[in-house]
Amino acid sequence: MQKAASLPDRYRIGKTQFYERRQHLIRLGYDMEADKLGRNSYYSDEQIQIFDDLNTHYQKWGTLEGFPSATPEIADNQTEPDKNSPVTNTETGLVQRESEKVINNSVDTEEIFVDTNPLEDIQEDNFRRVDEAAQFAAAQNIVAFNYLTVNYMKQRNFSVPGLRSQVEKSSRVVEESLDSLKQSPEVIAKKLIQRTKKEPEQMT
Repeated sequence: MQKAASLPDRYRIGKTQFYERRQHLIRLGYDMEADKLGRNSYYSDEQIQIFDDLNTHYQKWGTLEGFPSATPEIADNQTEPDKNSPVTNTETGLVQRESEKVINNSVDTEEIFVDTNPLEDIQEDNFRRVDEAAQFAAAQNIVAFNYLTVNYMKQRNFSVPGLRSQVEKSSRVVEESLDSLKQSPEVIAKKLIQRTKKEPEQMT
């Protein structure tokens, strides 16, 4: 199984084009309804294989037409294209219906194809730009934080009340601990002997 949201990236197409492919397969008689698991939708391995086959067909012929149907009856009905079914213009990559072609009167035979649902593709582009901007902003904040942290560790010129005294106190504690470790082995041995003598007395 594979998450439905990941399939447009799998075929390197937009959400609108993927939806058009899915609808085309449904018209051909394939069961392309995704299974809902919690908040996410998933396609089975068999459905993924059908999408893969359709993608291979499109890459070879440049059109979704001609892909075999799930049943022969549907194949007979597909001899004439549905005027209201969405199709993809292979030259522009736009999705439109046959009835939505616009004839340009200034050029006799030129046809202009209108994308009937560009909103999802625009949202994808905007999301990528916003995501990149957020990454840059986060990186700048992290870099500034790291530089300031190192500077305060070196200079200790704290402006927040009480911070400097806390740092100095912690430094004194560390220094005292280090000084105790520097004592001669004889002094440490005497302290251990005295402690071991006191423990039996306390037990009695």
